[in-house]
Amino acid sequence: MIELKEVKVYREKSLIIKEANMQISSKSLLLGPNGSGKTTLLRAICGIIDYEGSVLVDGQEVRGLKNYNELSCNLAQVYSLGVRLEDVISIYEEIKGIDVKLAKEMLKEVGISDLKKKVYNLSAGQSSLFYAILSLASDPKYVMIDEPFENVDYAKRKILINWFKEYGEAGLVVTHELDMLTIFNNYSTYLIFDGKVYGPIRVEDFLESSIINGEDPSALLVLEIKGRKFSLVKGKGEDKIRNLGNIDKLYLVV
Repeated sequence: MIELKEVKVYREKSLIIKEANMQISSKSLLLGPNGSGKTTLLRAICGIIDYEGSVLVDGQEVRGLKNYNELSCNLAQVYSLGVRLEDVISIYEEIKGIDVKLAKEMLKEVGISDLKKKVYNLSAGQSSLFYAILSLASDPKYVMIDEPFENVDYAKRKILINWFKEYGEAGLVVTHELDMLTIFNNYSTYLIFDGKVYGPIRVEDFLESSIINGEDPSALLVLEIKGRKFSLVKGKGEDKIRNLGNIDKLYLVV
């Protein structure tokens, strides 16, 4: 299990993650608008940046882990090397235990066949797919996937989702796109707004809820956005969350 206790993250003197308490023991989602702190939180969970509080991976503080291959992510700074795809795969075979045959099969499935191409020559969509494959091809215990759907067409998005369901025991898919959530309707999701994490809540309940002003006694979650309180409720309000398409549009209705 991955457990976050009172996690805060600063960038210089600015507080980016104000409060994060999470227990990740299964495959879950993290939803939030652009700029809400999703990627920053993922970097903290993976031990890439400093944080206050505690991030425990199977009971061990992540900042103290060394040579630990059970936690994997698709963050670009982990894999961005100015070399050929086949060279990156070979490097991470040595240091992360990537299954080379599996990685090549996955690349072929999404139409990436020229392994002599340099990483920086990949398109935005190809880069996203390549980093996701590198994070999954070692079949790690925990998988952290940041915004895997950006610049990726729908057919390949479905392939990515199937991979995430197949590989790893637990982890997070981080996204701001709501139109993909119906495929994850049996999952739980966390929400992040203005650097604060809320949840978990079942994806199905989240999609069927509406957002109303103030604190409601029947609220599934009470959120604080831009200094104001809002409630996620079912059976009240006008537009359901599922109709927004993109969680950034939530700012248009609050």
